[in-house]
Parts: sequence; structure tokens; C-alpha cells
Amino acid sequence: MKIFKFLFVILVITLIIIFQTSLQHRYLLASDVRDGETIFRNVCAGCHVRGGSVVLKGSKSLRLSDLEKRGIADVNSITIIANNGIGFMKGYKNKLKDEEDRVLAQWIIQNAQKGWE
Repeated sequence: MKIFKFLFVILVITLIIIFQTSLQHRYLLASDVRDGETIFRNVCAGCHVRGGSVVLKGSKSLRLSDLEKRGIADVNSITIIANNGIGFMKGYKNKLKDEEDRVLAQWIIQNAQKGWE
């Protein structure tokens, strides 16, 4: 009798794991395009910690004043840079799908305007 209880518990746990995995996969398929913050966290934050700050010496910040000085304080410029790179920064067109480059650029500009609060 104990073996049946054990097998039942294993079966239930297995079904729960399968159900959870299928829900997560379905969620990922439902939203193909990630939000700007998620993209930034996964692609940019390694070098641009705390938003405008940079890790590597010689790299440029994402503060609005710095973007304006370099003439790239607009969505189109940031989109091009996100895809092709600039200076030490490599392009991420292989990591960004569909409209993620534009979503990322809009999120960066919005946060630069807020001062990376």
C-alpha cells in the first residue's frame, strides 16, 4: 500500500512540473517581444549599470546630457546603435528580435529623460 502512495505522489509531482513548464513556455510564446527594462537588463546592464553609468573606462554613459552632446538623444539613433554598435560597444542585432531594438531605444530615452531614477 505504501508503494502506491509513493507512486501517486511521484505522479502528481511529475504532472505539476509538466504543467508549470508548459505554462512558462506558452507565456514566452505569447509575448514574443520583451519589454524595454527586460531587454536592458539582459543585454545592456552588464556595461551600463544603474542605467547611465558605465563599467568600462572610455565607454559613454546613457545620461540625457551625454546623449544630447553626441547627437544621439532620439529613438532612431539609439536603435541603430543597439543593432550595429558604436565605439567599444558591439551591436546586438542578433540578440534583438522583431521590434525589440525600438522598444529598447524608447525605454532608454524615457529613462534618460527621467535621470535614471
